[in-house]
Order: sequence, then C-alpha cells, then structure tokens
Amino acid sequence: MVKPYTKSNELYYRALQTIPQASQTFSKSAQNFVLGAFPLFIERGKGARLIDVDDNVFVDYILALCPIILGYADPDVDKAIRRQLEKGIIYSLASPIEADLSEKLVELIPCAEKVRFAKNGSDVTSGAVRLARAFTGRERVAVCGYHGWHDWFIGTTPKNRGVPNSVRELTDTFSFNKSETLDTLLQRDPKGYAAIILEPAGVETPTIEFLQAVRRLANKYQVILIYDEIVTGFRMNIGGAQAEYGVVPDLACFGKSMANGMPISALVGRADIMDLMEKVFISGTFGGELLSIAAAITTLEKLQKKNVLNF
Repeated sequence: MVKPYTKSNELYYRALQTIPQASQTFSKSAQNFVLGAFPLFIERGKGARLIDVDDNVFVDYILALCPIILGYADPDVDKAIRRQLEKGIIYSLASPIEADLSEKLVELIPCAEKVRFAKNGSDVTSGAVRLARAFTGRERVAVCGYHGWHDWFIGTTPKNRGVPNSVRELTDTFSFNKSETLDTLLQRDPKGYAAIILEPAGVETPTIEFLQAVRRLANKYQVILIYDEIVTGFRMNIGGAQAEYGVVPDLACFGKSMANGMPISALVGRADIMDLMEKVFISGTFGGELLSIAAAITTLEKLQKKNVLNF
C-alpha cells in the first residue's frame, strides 16, 4: 500500500522558496502531476525501481526522462565512473578516452564520421542547426518534433515567451509522416532553408516512405538533414533510428541513454560539415568531462556485449 506523500509535499513547498516550479526540469515539475497524489522527490534508485522520500517503492517507467537504459546504479557503469574519478574528472587538455568514445560512435552510427561532445540535447541540436546554417549560408529551419529549449526551436511552441519575433520567423514546422507538408515549406522558399531537423521516430511509428521522402527533399533543395536521436539513439537500435530504418541523415544528435544517467550528448555527422567547427564556435568547458565519457564507453560496450536491445 502506498504511504502518504507527506515528506514529498513538505519538500515541494520548501523547494518552491528557492527553485522555480520546485524542480530543475520542466517535465519533472509538479504541474505535470496531481499535486498531493503523486511523489515529487526521490531518495534513491536501484535497478528498475525508485524509492521516494516517503519510502514508497515504484517500478520506474519514466527512466529519468530516458537516460537510464541499464537500470539505476548499474555496477559496471558505476565501476567505470569510480575508476576514472581516481584519475581526475576533467583536465586542462584532452584525454585519450575522448578518442575512444568518438571512435565507438563512428563505429555504431551510420552517419557519424566525426564527433563533438556536449552535455544535453539542446546543446547538440542547436550546434547542428548552427553548422547547417554555416555550411549552406542559409537561415531558415524546418522542424518536426521536440528539439530542446533554445530560441530557434522553442519559439515555435506555446512556451515562446522571451524569444524575439525575428528568431521565431526563421523556423517552420511540418507534420510527421506527411512529407507533403515539408515539400510545401521548401517550395515556398527553395533557397532559404539551411536545415531539416526531425525526430525520426517516436510515439508514432515512421513509414519508410516518409523518411525516404524527407531524405530526397533534403537532397533536392540542398538542405542539411539532421536527425534528433536524443531519445531513439542506443534505444530502438544501438545505431539509432537511422540504423533501424536505413535512411541516413547528414548530421545527428545523441544523448539521454548514452551514459546510463551521466550527462553527455554528442553531435555526429559528415566530416565535411563537422570540420566547419574549426571556424564555427561550438564548444564548452565540460564537453570533455571524463566521468560521463567513461560511463558512456562502458554503457555502449555493455549494450553490445549483452545484446540488450534484442531481448
């Protein structure tokens, strides 16, 4: 029997005094749940279960918004983190394991020829759009799906307060599994679009015909095709939806389950586009944070070794 959420509710009102929405992440905030009838604070996790601050035990289907793929406190991933912790969390120069993980991603992901690490999905989707604009010399973006909190995307949603109109006007939406809606956008401004970015799979299963049509339209209008595989990567297929469906983008963005809960994301893609990072500034102090990189290497190796995705 579920115990009352007494401590959870007390913590909620306490946290509200210093934290907007009492949560660091919108999707974890109380406004998404029935206040008083749902746990809001977790004490610990192990395997597939979470224990809240009132000692209720739950099977976790949310998976921390999808980063947890091997279960909480996976012993192999945690061992890799502790081993790297003894050597250092981050250095003043690059570490060899950055190359180890990059090579692993190039091995697994069809479009990946070069790799840049970041910390979350919004970092790398925004980086991909900036690269596409630099490569094409164009500004407009066609989007389908959810791509993070940065201005170029969130301006298309009801959460667009604070986004300049001039930025909002550069991004247009099209409909999933309806390539004609994308075609209409591109016909309207055939030399204006730098990027097409979409989640290649999600709640609705894509048709191969849709993905192939998007690829053809990108080629026809010379637009950079970006897959947002933050959710699909290393989950539906270890090489992402592009490996599952055989339709390969120019750039792709990965994260979430990449390191079983550690904060890391990756922008991968064609070398000729990625090499523009010599001139296009996409960089961050913690892109080379090594606990997350060590966790990612171990997570991907375990997914392969245990054939996790085919169970």
